[in-house]
Amino acid sequence: MACGKHRAGGSVTSGPINAEAQALKIAVDIASAWHKDGGPGRTDVPMGVVATIAAAGLLVDDRSRSAEGMISASPDDFVEIARRVWAVTLTRRPDLTLWVHPLLRWLFANLDDPTRQRIRRTADAALNAGALKLVATERRFDCDLFGPVLGALRSRTATKVNAQMYTPGDIACALTAVALDDLKAGQSFCDDTVGTGGLFRAAAQIIRSRGLDPADMLWFGADTDELAVAAAAVNSLLWGLGSGVILYVGDTLAHPRWFEEARRGRAEFLKQVDGLTAGVHALDFIKRL
Repeated sequence: MACGKHRAGGSVTSGPINAEAQALKIAVDIASAWHKDGGPGRTDVPMGVVATIAAAGLLVDDRSRSAEGMISASPDDFVEIARRVWAVTLTRRPDLTLWVHPLLRWLFANLDDPTRQRIRRTADAALNAGALKLVATERRFDCDLFGPVLGALRSRTATKVNAQMYTPGDIACALTAVALDDLKAGQSFCDDTVGTGGLFRAAAQIIRSRGLDPADMLWFGADTDELAVAAAAVNSLLWGLGSGVILYVGDTLAHPRWFEEARRGRAEFLKQVDGLTAGVHALDFIKRL
C-alpha cells in the first residue's frame, strides 16, 4: 500500500494529492479571513481555532453536536464551545496539555469584540472550506493541515505558503521510507526539526501499511517554534500516534540530550496533573503555564 493511502472496509480513501490540496485551500482561506481588515497579527489565535475544529472532529461521540454548534454559534458561544471541546480532549489526554497550551491561551484572554468577530470569521472560513470533514475522516492521515495553515498565516500574502511551513507529503514519504526498514512495536522515531510533524505522518502511514499500529511506537520531536510543536501535538491526535509522543521546545544543538530532558519534563508534568478527573481542571491548569 502506497504511503498516503489508508484502506478501511475494503475501500481506499482519497489519496495524498487531494487531501493535501484541500489542506492548502483551507490554509489560504483561513489566512485570508484572519488577516482581513488588518488587526493584531497574532498567529496563535487562528491556529488555536483550527486546533479546536480538529479536536472537535475527533470527538466521535459528540462530533455532530459540536459541529452543529460551531456552525451556528455566536462569537461568544464559539469560545464556550471551544472550551468544552478542550475540556473533554485534555481529560482524555492530559499529557498533551504540556505542548498544546500555546494554542489555547486565547480561551482565557479578555477578547475584545473585533477579535471575537475575527475568530468567528476564521472559524467560518475553515468550516466552509471543509476542515471539519477533513479531520473527522481517515483522510486526515493523508495530509498535514497545520503546516500549510501556519505557513499561510505567517506569509506576507495569504495566497502564498512560505518554505517554513512543512515537508510536502510525497517528499516526507520518500525520506521516511528510506529510513524505515525493520519495523517492530516499541520502535522509536526521532525528528529534531519536527515542525508540525510531517515526517511523523509519513512514518505513521508506512507503519500502517505494514500492518502495525503507530500508537505502539515512541515518537520524539523537537523544534524551536512553540506553535509548530503545539500543532505537532494536535497532529499526533489526528494521526493516531498514541500516548508515546514526547515533544520538546528548544535548541537541540545547545541541548544534545534534549530527548532525555523532554522525557523527564513530561514525567514531572504528569505528576502535577495526576488525579485530574474533570476537563475544567485541565483547562484551569493551562492558565498557570
